[in-house]
Amino acid sequence: MINFIKKVIKKPVKKIFEWTEKTSAAAGYKLTPKIFKKDIYIPIEIIAVFIYISLLMTLSFDLDLPLSGVFGLIIFLAIIMFFSVIYIKRTHKEFISDDEGVMLTGFVIIFIVFLSGALKIYGIPVWTVPTSVASILITLLISPVVAGVASLIVSIFLGILFDFSISIFLFSFIGNLVSIYFSARVKNRHDIVKIGYYVILINIIFVGAFSFIEDWESDIILPSVLWSAANGIFSAMLASAFLPYLEKFFSKTTSIRLLELSDFNQPLLKRLKFEAPGSFHHALMVASLAETAAEDIDANPLLCRVGAYYHDIGKIAAPEYFIENQSAVLSKHEDLKSQMSSFIVISHVKEGVRLAREYGLDKIVIDVIQQHHGTSLVHYFYMKAIESGMNDTEKSVYRYPGPRPKTKESAIVMLADSVEAASRTLEEPSYTHLQEMVYKIINNKFIDDQLTEVELTLADLDKIAKKFISVLAGIFHSRVEYPEENKEENK
Repeated sequence: MINFIKKVIKKPVKKIFEWTEKTSAAAGYKLTPKIFKKDIYIPIEIIAVFIYISLLMTLSFDLDLPLSGVFGLIIFLAIIMFFSVIYIKRTHKEFISDDEGVMLTGFVIIFIVFLSGALKIYGIPVWTVPTSVASILITLLISPVVAGVASLIVSIFLGILFDFSISIFLFSFIGNLVSIYFSARVKNRHDIVKIGYYVILINIIFVGAFSFIEDWESDIILPSVLWSAANGIFSAMLASAFLPYLEKFFSKTTSIRLLELSDFNQPLLKRLKFEAPGSFHHALMVASLAETAAEDIDANPLLCRVGAYYHDIGKIAAPEYFIENQSAVLSKHEDLKSQMSSFIVISHVKEGVRLAREYGLDKIVIDVIQQHHGTSLVHYFYMKAIESGMNDTEKSVYRYPGPRPKTKESAIVMLADSVEAASRTLEEPSYTHLQEMVYKIINNKFIDDQLTEVELTLADLDKIAKKFISVLAGIFHSRVEYPEENKEENK
């Protein structure tokens, strides 16, 4: 969304800058539009204040409080927002730097509270307010931790909005907790409907329990139960309706979307399978290595698997120039200069990014494609150039353009890619040889500064190496040689 806003305002603001430069040239003053050269950063505190003011205005509009009551409400809500921000900063640091994630969370909270106020004005019972929408969407799009904090804020505001009712607060908060629990286990879009069933069940139980605790009149119990059941239906419907648009607008990729991308019937994966079968098989092996390693270092195993499936899709453009797709005895590179061969090999990253955008892949997957070689050296062709007497060869010509991996998932795919390719060159893939090869490759990537921009400790790298060795040992395990049947004995 930030990028969309920048695109809208870029042209007119740039013209203002250009006009300013021309009119102030005589004074030796120069102004350049550097704002468009880097991302806009909006501190979470500013977003929190905006949410706070928006929600406070909603409550002030709906509640008829004296001046002292308004002052007390301001202090109470300020404390809630303050500690919510502190908690998220301490437990979910990556969320703080995610501008679009913070804006998405604020948007969902404000929408639900505004909707609650509107329903109250029109006399709709509170049991109908679909607060679970917030917990479902934020869990799927961001994380259960942030969803828990957002659910607490929404539930507190809902309780205040409906006559400071503790029962309304509990009704909303418990329903949200149930939604978070089941949303974290969603595997496909149909599962969102199942969340609605669980919300219906917990709402009915809660309303039934409170009808006995507060001794409700019999004529309001059944309508309240029905309204609470409708709450679950509306929550599932709204979450299912909003999710695809929020994914696109706020550039978020859910586990549902990743699972959809992992389907081998996806157009790009089908092309890779039929046009570059060797690369497709390599991608499957890399995915197995990456997914297994990710589980041990708190990375996203699903993203590693999907990123690995697509990391070499750029090879579709010229599959015959990559050894895993070559069936001929002579390589296509035999008649090419080392620099040209290096250029063709390096170009598969750029082609992969182009194809990914053309086919509408998510940014998080495109990042893996773009970063899976970092700025590594195309070592084979570089050494070949040196051997042919090109002493003035510069390494930069034989390096991938980057960027280096910026996430754990991209780094894992990079390491898995190199390890899987190198394992194919071992004449005797014994456990010891595999172990030496894996540690050597990871160490070389570390020394080459390919892992400087990602938060991976030496302990993480050791865990990754051990997982790689375990998987490769299973792939290259030795088999028992079966004795041939003696035909003469059977006569």
